[in-house]
Amino acid sequence: MNSAPPFSAEPFAVADRLKTPVWVFDIENLGMCWANAAGVRIWGAKNLEELLSRDFATEISVSARARLLDYLARFKAGETVLETWTLYPNGEPVPMRCVCSSFPLQNGQGMLVEAQPVTEPDIQALRAQEALRHTPTLMSAFDMQGNLLTRNPSAMTILSADADLTSSFARQSDKKDVRLWAESDAESYSLEAPVQTSAGERWHRVDFRRTLDPATGERVILASEIDITARMESETALINARERLAALLQSLRGGIVVEDENRKMLLANQSFCDIFSIPVPPESLHGMDCAAAAEQSKTFFRDPDSFIAGIEAALLARQTKTDELHLSDGRILERTYIPVFNEQTYVGHLWQYWDITDHKKTMAKLEHEAFHDPLTGLWNRRRFEQSLLETHEEAIRYSQPYSLVLVDIDHFKRVNDQFGHDAGDVTLQILTDELRQRLRQADRLARWGGEEFVLLLPQTSLEGALLLADALRERVKEASFPLVGHLTISLGVAEVSPEELPHHALIRADKALFRAKTNGRDRVEAAESATQRTRPD
Repeated sequence: MNSAPPFSAEPFAVADRLKTPVWVFDIENLGMCWANAAGVRIWGAKNLEELLSRDFATEISVSARARLLDYLARFKAGETVLETWTLYPNGEPVPMRCVCSSFPLQNGQGMLVEAQPVTEPDIQALRAQEALRHTPTLMSAFDMQGNLLTRNPSAMTILSADADLTSSFARQSDKKDVRLWAESDAESYSLEAPVQTSAGERWHRVDFRRTLDPATGERVILASEIDITARMESETALINARERLAALLQSLRGGIVVEDENRKMLLANQSFCDIFSIPVPPESLHGMDCAAAAEQSKTFFRDPDSFIAGIEAALLARQTKTDELHLSDGRILERTYIPVFNEQTYVGHLWQYWDITDHKKTMAKLEHEAFHDPLTGLWNRRRFEQSLLETHEEAIRYSQPYSLVLVDIDHFKRVNDQFGHDAGDVTLQILTDELRQRLRQADRLARWGGEEFVLLLPQTSLEGALLLADALRERVKEASFPLVGHLTISLGVAEVSPEELPHHALIRADKALFRAKTNGRDRVEAAESATQRTRPD
């Protein structure tokens, strides 16, 4: 970054005499343009040059960026913004009361900031604290390991005082989903789930968001919860009368359709029209023949016949049922059928449609991150071990052989030491591609750890595995790696016996790999057979 400010600094020389920290920040490019001496000190820099060279783009959170973009709009409207910011020079929180105003730059829009340290809670902070104290929303803060840090009075009254991030959820599936989110890079996550409270099991909407602790500057997880039990109960109880269904439509998200026993439209909401791009208000759909409409609209779905068959099956069973629908445009809908009875008489039914496309994508991303190595994209050790057990059971069931191959890059430490870890990472990625190109579709390649890889070869005997291993060795030896040049690999091969546990075969393959290393590297060694391994010396 150019250390010279994008404007004449001479008029600002007198500002270095001020005790008040003052600086100019480039909002659009996320860079510091200038600061007086007090401003340099408050940011924890040795001098102005060091401050100007700092990479603020990596330090500013997503929420802070959104806040700065809002400033741009307010500056264009002629506003001056007065707010409290918490700065983190050298990782330590410093609350500052900042007067922010527009400052034009040569290549964009800047922000002139005049700051004063906050030594006492201001009125807004006191009001915010008081509101938080009395709000019925349950607020909790957890550290990044999921340990509870604090709760507001409402949460302390209703939730357990010694709970962790997931312990209050009643369902294991919800606990798993929250743990997957906590282990991911996603900034926020929301769900509606049954939770254990002092009043028994209740339904809560829970919103999680990562933020910074203003007291320590550490990353924390903020959870806000509201009780939605009444809404959940109304979704199942208020469907017994048409007039009560009309009220229910206004309180529920998602697309809602109510049909009578003859499949004539009684009610629909705007969300239903939005989901299916119906260009008329929902009131105009009253009395429509829903059977004919479904037949006409089935082409919207990837499997039109399945869409119609799902309707017919639900109407025949007259039991609450939920399924998923895949639209031709790539969206995924969750469809719920709920029959409506007046006492014992069937009087119609309700359809509810939710667009769950984003949720499905998020869950798929979290699942992928849980089972794949982020550098190479290969299976990680946990996913490989699952597949290994499945393959072992299948091999026993069908009396088929299968083999394991452990692969290690020779002298990989020299690559990292001589060329750096970035070059090492690129080398691992290229090696992954080289190995993949020689494998069959049924073969499984995983990163075992560091520079080690492991191969699972279904329906492959020891002889076949040795031939493949040597072909891989030759392919890698002939390949060229950027910066590094040429590399070699050593491989240990073991055929898994149906009488042994799979991890015992891995141990044999690892010993064979060790022999390959000991005997000069760039070679393939076969493991001792399972019977040789168990034979006494």
